Amino acid sequence: MDIPDELLDTIEGAFWPPDVDLFRTLLAATATHLPGDLAELGVFYGKSAVLLGASLGDGEVLTVVDLFEAGAPDEQNQGENDASYAGLTRAAFEANYRRVHSALPVVVQGLSESIVDHARHGTHRFVHVDASHLHAHVVADIDAARLLLAPDGILVLDDFREEHTPGVAAAAWQAVLTSGLRPFAVSPHKMYATWGDGSRWQAAVEEWATGTTWVLERQVVNGDSLVRIGSPVSGTLPPDHPARRFVPPVVWPLVRRMGERAGLRTGGTRDQR
Repeated sequence: MDIPDELLDTIEGAFWPPDVDLFRTLLAATATHLPGDLAELGVFYGKSAVLLGASLGDGEVLTVVDLFEAGAPDEQNQGENDASYAGLTRAAFEANYRRVHSALPVVVQGLSESIVDHARHGTHRFVHVDASHLHAHVVADIDAARLLLAPDGILVLDDFREEHTPGVAAAAWQAVLTSGLRPFAVSPHKMYATWGDGSRWQAAVEEWATGTTWVLERQVVNGDSLVRIGSPVSGTLPPDHPARRFVPPVVWPLVRRMGERAGLRTGGTRDQR
């Protein structure tokens, strides 16, 4: 089932290019090469969950978890919820999901790491973590995702590069350095990683990028190949391209020249030695 961008845009939430296309690409790749369950820790109003649900195959299960309107167990977490997620309810999520799919996923209301008590272990091909930004909670969520994932399953970690979420960044790179997590791609907002072999998934990302306006730069991190997906630098973006919402038109010629001087090209890769 294909979920068009126009339908996704009717659901509240931040789910930016190129991550929507990366989700589609990697969900399709895992469905072909690594059939299994799906999970999302932190669903907000369901924007990315409906895309996960569209990828479900026979016998596969999507499990989602969120506090929704339930109170958080500690003051810091409750403060984060009050600031960022006020008004979120389970009913609102379920209504959005039912607008797209006839049946709900397995919905767990509680702390995100509690998903391990409701989902199968070692069977998941794709787990999206977009829950609390507090360091201790993110560490627990990453541990939970590892328990759920199949050996080559994909962990997607949101907000690991945002200025207001240092706890996510710390937990992400902590997992890389101490638990063997291997990132194979990073977008402006999300890390795509596995505890197994990410070469097949990285190849799918590179194939997707061919012919797009996104910049790919290949780097080596902790001994593994990683592809960084950067913002478009082409001056030929269509007027309605989402990237134009963030860069004033007068700046595009300068951005294009800077990209050319750096040796970056859209729809291709640049090796960094």
